[in-house]
Amino acid sequence: MMRKEYLAREEAAVIGGIRITPIVRILVRYTEIKGVWSFYAGKLPVYLIISSGDGERAYSITGQEVSIQQVISDCLVLAAGFEG
Repeated sequence: MMRKEYLAREEAAVIGGIRITPIVRILVRYTEIKGVWSFYAGKLPVYLIISSGDGERAYSITGQEVSIQQVISDCLVLAAGFEG
């Protein structure tokens, strides 16, 4: 079974001067058994980045505040797993 997974930034929504940007985990799995291909793809929310006049804040999907650096780090670690 082959598996690819990465984080992606979705289109932001602006509500009352506050910009909400979702970060999602995209997962694609596929396999071939006796000439028959099977695929699965899913998109799950992971983080929300909230931008306003007060600056930027990031929250995990469970509501816990995390640093913007943590979001960037998660993206880089996941990307490094697929290099080469």
